[in-house]
Amino acid sequence: MGPLKIKIKKPVMKSLIRLYLSFGVIMIFFIIVFNTKIFYWNVNVPFTSFIAFVSGLVINIFGGNSHVTGTHLSTAHFSINVVDGCNGLYAAAILISGVIAYPSSIAHKLLGVLIGFSAIFVLNLVRVISLLYLGQYYPDIFHEAHIFIWQPIIILWAIFIWYIWWSIIEGEKNK
Repeated sequence: MGPLKIKIKKPVMKSLIRLYLSFGVIMIFFIIVFNTKIFYWNVNVPFTSFIAFVSGLVINIFGGNSHVTGTHLSTAHFSINVVDGCNGLYAAAILISGVIAYPSSIAHKLLGVLIGFSAIFVLNLVRVISLLYLGQYYPDIFHEAHIFIWQPIIILWAIFIWYIWWSIIEGEKNK
C-alpha cells in the first residue's frame, strides 16, 4: 500500500491557509502583548489576583476557610500562589485567536469570546481550588497534577469551546 493521498480543493486549501496564518499572527500578537510590562502590571496581576480572590470566595461560601492576599490563596494547611500562566489567560488567547481568525460575523465573534472566556474562567476556578485542596491532602502529587493534568485540560478546554462555537456557527450557515 502506498501513502494515503488526500485531495483538497484549492478554495478550501486557501481558506485553511488563511485561517492558520491568521490564528498564528493573532497568537504572536497575544504573546508579544502578554510579555509587556504594561500588560503584566495592569491586566495580568490584577486579573490573577481576581482569580485568587474568587477562588477564596467560593471556598468560603462552601464552608472552607481560606485567606487571600494578592495572588496567594491559602488554608490553614496549604498555600498556593496563582501566577502568570495559571490564570487561564493563555488558554483564553488560544480561544480568542481561533474565534477572531475564523470567518464569521462580529456578533458571533463577540459571543464566542464572551462565552468562551467565561467557560475558561469557571474551569480555571475549579482548577485553582482543586489544586489548593490537592496540595493540602495529597502534596506528593500536587506538582504532577498541576503540570501534567490541569495544564493540558485547560488548553484542551479552550480548543473544545472553540469547536463547539465553530459547530454552532457552521450549523447556522447550513440551515
